[in-house]
Amino acid sequence: MRKAFVILMALMLLAAFSGFAGGQKEGGTPSGKPYEGVKISVVAHSGHHATPWYKEADNIKKSLGITLNVIEVSPDELYSREMLELSQRTGAYDIIQYNSAWVGDFENYILPLDNYIAKDNDAIGFNDILPAFRKAQDIWGGKKVSITIDGDTFLFYYRKDVFEDPGEQKAFKAKYGYALPDPPQTWQQVVDLAQFFTRKKGQKLAGRTLTKDFYGYADQAKRGRVYYWYLFRYVPFSAPNPHYFDPNTMKPLINSSKAVKALENMKELLKYSPPGVLSWEWDELYNAAMKDGTVCMWIHWTDEGRGFNTLAPLPVENPPKPVLGIAGTPGVKVGGKLYQYTIVDSAWVASITKDSKHPDAAYAVLKWMFAPSERNLSFIMNPDYGWDPSRYSHFNSKEWRQKVPGIENYLNLELKALEKGYPMLKIPGAFEYNDVLDVNVSEYLAGGIKTAKEALDRVASKWNELNKKFGVEKQKAFYAKMWQ
Repeated sequence: MRKAFVILMALMLLAAFSGFAGGQKEGGTPSGKPYEGVKISVVAHSGHHATPWYKEADNIKKSLGITLNVIEVSPDELYSREMLELSQRTGAYDIIQYNSAWVGDFENYILPLDNYIAKDNDAIGFNDILPAFRKAQDIWGGKKVSITIDGDTFLFYYRKDVFEDPGEQKAFKAKYGYALPDPPQTWQQVVDLAQFFTRKKGQKLAGRTLTKDFYGYADQAKRGRVYYWYLFRYVPFSAPNPHYFDPNTMKPLINSSKAVKALENMKELLKYSPPGVLSWEWDELYNAAMKDGTVCMWIHWTDEGRGFNTLAPLPVENPPKPVLGIAGTPGVKVGGKLYQYTIVDSAWVASITKDSKHPDAAYAVLKWMFAPSERNLSFIMNPDYGWDPSRYSHFNSKEWRQKVPGIENYLNLELKALEKGYPMLKIPGAFEYNDVLDVNVSEYLAGGIKTAKEALDRVASKWNELNKKFGVEKQKAFYAKMWQ
């Protein structure tokens, strides 16, 4: 009896010690690590986007007991690699980073976060994410399906040092009959300004002699992503109720009379753009505007706003101090009312997979990385990581404003611009729809298609074919989910 009692006590002590040393999965441990021994695999955009995950792996292990397995995948392979694992239901991935435009294809494989967010009273700060990003990137069919990683959007930039010159202001008003707008509010004003500020080397700009040719406006107009720059016009030109399709029928609206005017505006501005602009991608536009100082106005992602203090001086003799103007993208007046929209890019988001074996632990990792905190803010403030701001806690950060004097102008203006956010297309086949638009816009701008109407009629015809390919009623249902 005594021997049995001794053995029983020994087993109990051993069990207690094992529980303390080895931990318990997803049930809490005496060590305070609630997920001791759990492994969570995160698929991340390779390179700098993956850096914050690596940076926090040791801290997550120490605090939560979770071993973080970071799987880097190049952005051009993310969709295919993730879709292969998700469709095979392997459970190999717990958290995936993906482009929010893919949600129509991924929705059957990702776990809605509504119950988690409600259960812990939104400790992850879902409502801290700006409404424009929440609606365009994280809510699908009325459900909370993801957390924004990278708050991609677009802003209008201009040379405020030129706009503020009294001589230029006087000359502009004399020529166009209205005060030089700072910033321009409409696309017609942009045309006037671009024409006015396009000057040749040797002419005067802001009272000084130009050492290089200076151009009024430039788009990132290379085939592949030029459709973005068309949409910056298409959406406001389609006001007061812009849509890609008729929500009731899925009839494409991309070739409406308003859409045609938007494309004609785009070609008009080519007259005042640098030669070779039709081959410009990100680097070419950024370098011409920010490093060479030879472009007066342009639209781009938020990199220029964050790097406002790196703007090159004007290419003139004895240049004034460079000043970057930042504003929301221009709009269109309809019935005397101004309509402006800020396109919210379909950007990088994170979701938990439905086949994750440890969804609670995965959600704990998401909270660790993205809940409002000094930790999350540090990822955003470091430009090397490539995570753009997306939360009120980012835009209202006193720390950021103190650390980078002058950044408050960019933060305040983007916050204001995003009050008028408008989403990119998010339905199955979105890449194909956008690529059709891109190729025809590109061909029209290059002169291969004679009229804007012909170019957009081609787009509409192909969009109808794609609707039939995917199923008109199915696409109609997916399109409705974009706006829920």
